[in-house]
Amino acid sequence: MIYNPQLETFIRVTDSGSFSKAAEELFITPTAVIKQINTLESELDVQLFVRTHRGIALTESGKSFYKDAKHLIKYAKDSIVRAKRATKDGESIIRIGTSPMTPTTFLVEIWPRSLFDHFHRRAPFCRAAKDENRARDILRSDHGRNRCLNSCA
Repeated sequence: MIYNPQLETFIRVTDSGSFSKAAEELFITPTAVIKQINTLESELDVQLFVRTHRGIALTESGKSFYKDAKHLIKYAKDSIVRAKRATKDGESIIRIGTSPMTPTTFLVEIWPRSLFDHFHRRAPFCRAAKDENRARDILRSDHGRNRCLNSCA
């Protein structure tokens, strides 16, 4: 985990609406959840929840922080996936397999260079490659590393 675990606890409390329910979901005691939330509020110097005898509710600051916390956790998890993906075989190839009746040459010729560049910026671990083999042959030689986008066997 590359983010503060108190963020996950905060999100669980917010989503469940209860310290006790969040504790059950996190497999810790309600006291531990309350302590994490109190510590988080103290570190941030912001009150995130209004606590009453009827339950808890987010403050305006809590609502704002909730949105950002969800984004931070998603971004952290996504960055781990991207890092792992970048180390697998250096790059992936996207192959477009066709039959001899529908050659791919025209796709490569009409696909603007700027589109290739845009694709590479968004997915630097991938590259596009023209393959004259039939789609069925590409899939057979794939060994689970690449994906065929279009098969016209």
